[in-house]
Amino acid sequence: MASIYEEIRATFEVNLNAVVGLPSVAWENVSFNPTTNSPYIKVRMVPSLREPAVRGLNPQMYYQGYFLVECCVPEGSGPAAGDDLADLILDAFEATTDITNDGTTLCIRYAERDLGIQQGSHYCIPVRIGWYIYN
Repeated sequence: MASIYEEIRATFEVNLNAVVGLPSVAWENVSFNPTTNSPYIKVRMVPSLREPAVRGLNPQMYYQGYFLVECCVPEGSGPAAGDDLADLILDAFEATTDITNDGTTLCIRYAERDLGIQQGSHYCIPVRIGWYIYN
C-alpha cells in the first residue's frame, strides 16, 4: 500500500500531465537539464501539516501542504511568456476544486503566483497550489 504522500504526489502528477500546452517538466529527484531557449516547469510537493482531524482513538488524519510549480521561460522572452505559462497552471488547479487519481481526492484550497525571478538563463514564476486531504 502506498503512503498518503505517494498518493498525493501521484494525484498532482497525473493532473499536471493532463494540462494541454505545458512544456517539459522537471520532476522531483529526476535528472533534468533545461534547454537554454526552451520553457519548462519544475515541481515540488511541500507537505506542511499532519494532524488528527478529531480527538479519540484511531482518528481520521488531516494533511495539508502545497504543490510548487516554477514556470520558467527563456531569458529575454518578456514577462508575458511567463505569465501565460503560470496562467495555464492557475486555471488547471483553481481554488475550491477537487482533483482525483486512483481513488484519492485532493481538495485545492488556493492557487497563487508569486514574483518572478531570474534563474540562470530562465525567468521563473513560482505558482503555489495549496491542498488538503482527510485520510
